[in-house]
Amino acid sequence: MVYVNPRPAPEDLLSLYADYHARDGETETSWDRLMSRIFRESAEMLSSSRNGSGRGRLLDIGCGYGAFVALMQKWGWDAEGVDPSPAVVAAAARSGRRVRLGTVEGLQGKCGAYDAVTLFYVLEHLPDPIAALRSAFDLLAPGGTLLVRVPHTTPIVRLLAPIGLGGALYDPPFHLYDFPPTVLREMLQRAGFVDVRTFPGKPTVPSRLGARIATELFSALAVGVHALTRGAVLLPGVSKTTMARKPSG
Repeated sequence: MVYVNPRPAPEDLLSLYADYHARDGETETSWDRLMSRIFRESAEMLSSSRNGSGRGRLLDIGCGYGAFVALMQKWGWDAEGVDPSPAVVAAAARSGRRVRLGTVEGLQGKCGAYDAVTLFYVLEHLPDPIAALRSAFDLLAPGGTLLVRVPHTTPIVRLLAPIGLGGALYDPPFHLYDFPPTVLREMLQRAGFVDVRTFPGKPTVPSRLGARIATELFSALAVGVHALTRGAVLLPGVSKTTMARKPSG
């Protein structure tokens, strides 16, 4: 696992995200489009994991503008989100999305309250990811599902390093960690989760044409390799979705 050292002081981390979602001219619309396919795929998987027991209650941690919250509400879930950026939460509220200001650390009174907890590109931003996973475990009801989406950048950075490129892909100081699937699996198991499975999943939809083409190509390759090897090989350098379950007992 790769990590930032030295990292920003804890009191500086929240201030870093004041304008995070507006970087490079991004807007609420472009963020919604960027994550649209991942959100649809995740909605389908979480709903099918309920085994006919209803849609349930869902919390999206680091929800941004709340697009996934809105989607899950359309799917019949009692969904809500939490995010540390005041500007993003205000924009979500103007759109009528059920999002509130806060962090996972501020949800201590919600133990066992949710049937599903999601973190889309959030875990790599947190100073103590294992503590965040344990908090998510506590927030879930027995038998509840956790869904985590994280980048896996390191192999691409190492490939590009000889020609002096790639370092910016880590996106410091925002990304504090880069997780290989084996490390994330062990962290989830230490947090108490079972039935951990990781797969490439649908790709993002970047605004820039070049980035979109590259994303499509690498994603198709990753999905193909994963399918041909019956899940045995996860292509490095491609973001991945991991699902895990809190034991029912």
